[in-house]
Amino acid sequence: MALAAGAIVGTWFWDVPRDQLTVDEALARAFGLDPAMAHRKLQLHEVLGAIHPDDQPGLAAAIEQAVQHGGRFSHQYRARGEDGNYHWLESIGRVDLDEHGQAQSFPGVLIDISERLRVQAERDQAQALLRSFVEAAPGVMYAKDRQGRLLIGNSGTTELIGRPPSEYVGRTDAELLGDPAQAAAVMATDERIMASGQGEQLEEQVSFPDGRRAWWLSTKAPLRDGDGKVVGLVGTSLDITDRKSAEAERLHIEERYRLAAQATNDAVWDWRMDDGHVVWNEALSSLFGHRVMETSAQWWLDHIHPDDRERIDHAIHAVIDGDGLAWSGEYRFRRADGSYAAVLDRGAVLRDVDGRPLRMIGAMLDLSGRKAAEAALAEGEERLRLAAEAGELGLWDLDLVHNVLLWPSRTKAMFGIASDAEVTIDDFHNGLHPDDRQATLAALEQAADPARRSNYDVEYRTVGKDDGVVRWVAAKGRGIFEAGRCVRMLGVAIDITARKAADARLRELNEQLEARVHAEVAERMRVEDALRQSRKMEAVGQLSGGIAHDFNNMLATVIGPLDLLALRIGDSDARAVRYIEMALDGAQRAAQLTQRLLAFSRQQPLQPVALDVNHLVAGMTDLLVHSLGSSIILETVLGGGQWWTHADASQMENVILNLAVNARDAMPGGGRLNLQTSNCHIDLANAAEHGGIPGGDYVRIAVADTGSGMPPDVMARAFDPFFTTKPVGQGTGLGLSQVYGFVQQSNGHIRLDSVPGQGTTVAIYLPRLLADVDAVPAAAADPAPLSGGGAERILVVDDDAAVRAFSVDALTELGYRVLSADGAATALPLLQSHPDIALLFTDVVMPGVNGRQLADQARARHPQLKVLFATGNSRNALVDDGVLDAQVQLIGKPFTIGELAARVRAVLTAAA
Repeated sequence: MALAAGAIVGTWFWDVPRDQLTVDEALARAFGLDPAMAHRKLQLHEVLGAIHPDDQPGLAAAIEQAVQHGGRFSHQYRARGEDGNYHWLESIGRVDLDEHGQAQSFPGVLIDISERLRVQAERDQAQALLRSFVEAAPGVMYAKDRQGRLLIGNSGTTELIGRPPSEYVGRTDAELLGDPAQAAAVMATDERIMASGQGEQLEEQVSFPDGRRAWWLSTKAPLRDGDGKVVGLVGTSLDITDRKSAEAERLHIEERYRLAAQATNDAVWDWRMDDGHVVWNEALSSLFGHRVMETSAQWWLDHIHPDDRERIDHAIHAVIDGDGLAWSGEYRFRRADGSYAAVLDRGAVLRDVDGRPLRMIGAMLDLSGRKAAEAALAEGEERLRLAAEAGELGLWDLDLVHNVLLWPSRTKAMFGIASDAEVTIDDFHNGLHPDDRQATLAALEQAADPARRSNYDVEYRTVGKDDGVVRWVAAKGRGIFEAGRCVRMLGVAIDITARKAADARLRELNEQLEARVHAEVAERMRVEDALRQSRKMEAVGQLSGGIAHDFNNMLATVIGPLDLLALRIGDSDARAVRYIEMALDGAQRAAQLTQRLLAFSRQQPLQPVALDVNHLVAGMTDLLVHSLGSSIILETVLGGGQWWTHADASQMENVILNLAVNARDAMPGGGRLNLQTSNCHIDLANAAEHGGIPGGDYVRIAVADTGSGMPPDVMARAFDPFFTTKPVGQGTGLGLSQVYGFVQQSNGHIRLDSVPGQGTTVAIYLPRLLADVDAVPAAAADPAPLSGGGAERILVVDDDAAVRAFSVDALTELGYRVLSADGAATALPLLQSHPDIALLFTDVVMPGVNGRQLADQARARHPQLKVLFATGNSRNALVDDGVLDAQVQLIGKPFTIGELAARVRAVLTAAA
């Protein structure tokens, strides 16, 4: 029946004492033997030859053991079947022993266990795999029965419970966990899942035996039998403590990021590289007016100013496409209203493990306010710089925390340091003058002392680092204090070297103040004396001019009639002629005296011309030699390239002659007279050399003698009228006065230098004539001899009856037809009634209408009328500062008949 059922593949019976083995055909086939062998007695070794060589020793030992002890026998081995392959077989039998313990029979059956072993191997493999999986699974893996008793647990379970499996298998959580509340919560969850039949995933907080606490992510599901009935629970738990911490940290970071993005003034952006999506915070709207939260990267690029776009695009992609992690750039970003804001943008690149860019997160700072503030600050700094430059101030900034000193170039220059050189606090210490170092550093220390907080206000000397120059510096400053300590000092410095030098000079001047006061008082007295002298000369000049004018009018009625009387008498009465000559000589000398008075008072009429002084001096040489006499040697030195001047030539000759005569009188025993002409340019450099004469170009005429000289008191009065050191009767005292008046009237200057016993030098400075001069002026012609006139009609106008009568008689004597009038009221009708009047001979100074006004009215009616003026004074309408107009014809009072005849004839014959 067993063989029929297929469980037994053969049977045997072994007669042990006889070693006779009987097998059936099935066993023979199982051992790969000839089935015919089942019909005879076999020995054991004939069958065992089919056993696998590796299994034979074991099978022999098992048979030996069974034969010796008897009883049940079971052994598994491999035997080669009739197909040539080895199959797993199990021999099951029993050894019967006799009363002596000797084996008698050993019957048994052979079972093919190949399938069973295969199934068992698969089961064992599955169990091993399951055990490996359970042990390899992270965290805790376990199974429980319906009552919550643990059926199995892995090493994580063992670690969690803190006991070996032998101590926790079969026990509940309430028995194993030390925390009752935790155990109750776990069992309640397990019961809920087993009751519902639905798996769950949940987070649980557990405590380890060593006091550690952890979070577990548990997955629990009902355990079912073959019929689907819930018989327990299986579950796994993963320790997610680190993940929970990381997640909490991530949430914390995200919250901080969110709060920071909300709190910052920056427009924060998050750019995903894979799709170009950009997420913005709310600052994009508040700062720039764009009411969007998400854009593309291209949208951002399109809102960059066109002039900045390419530069920013290239820069940011250079970081992204390379291996850079950070980028920053400044550009202009377009607001929603179309205007542009200056921004500073920064971003950080997030990369994967292979370095590929994943995201870029950044922030855009609006610099518009800061740019405006920087512009205002720059403007303020520029103003401060300009103010410092204008005030010649040098700034200084000392950082006491980091021991850093900042100096601009002006401050460096005060210490003799190049403007581009770096400076430290040692440069300040080393640059102080040794004599001032201690006091200066002490003042700095007191200013930095929190208890004193003194003002830093010192003056000290520096020794130039590069040039070695000693300079004086005045410095002021204050400390900045934080938390009870001085952290910084700021101040200004100014180079006071010049001021110190000026102070030194001031002290020196103060020390000499008394001497300077005496000198200033003396100088003031000298100036006051000069002013008084000038006023005196002006007053005397006015008096002299008035006297001379009256004298001229009176002399005109003396000299003229004497001339007429001499003409009438002729040679008929020698004694009368002699008396007349004596009278004329006295009158002429009186006339010369009045001329000198007019010259001194600057009231003589001048007729200046372009004058070459070299030509004039050369023409006077013979006259000067004759006037000086044989005891005096004349030396003339004429300057080369001599400039021209503008002066009255005849008066200039008189001046030189006067100076020569004065020099002759100062050398009674003979001597040397030097007459020199030269060009003279006076400027600030040589003004003192020429006695303070105003700067400019001058023609200089100097007359120097080797005579007795003059003491200072005589020099002070040398130009006074009527002052003379000569004996009575040998001088009038008007020679130098006439020179002084002429030079002043010619806009020139005169300088007198004299040393007693060494001689005197008189230098005349006449302004240079800047106009072009064509030729040397012709020499004055000698007066024409007395002769009769023509038949012309002449109108004589003079308010003085005596002068008018003389003029009428003289002109009549000369053959002219003469009319007379005492003023304009009488003269104008005569001019109207006698159109043949050829010459108007009129006095200048008359009451009512003066001579010039009369001449203007007469010429308005008779344009061809010629005019000759007569005057004893130049202060009238014809003269501007003593210089006559070029067209004015004038004869001075008193005049002789010969002078009158020559002048009248010259006027009548002159071209109109």
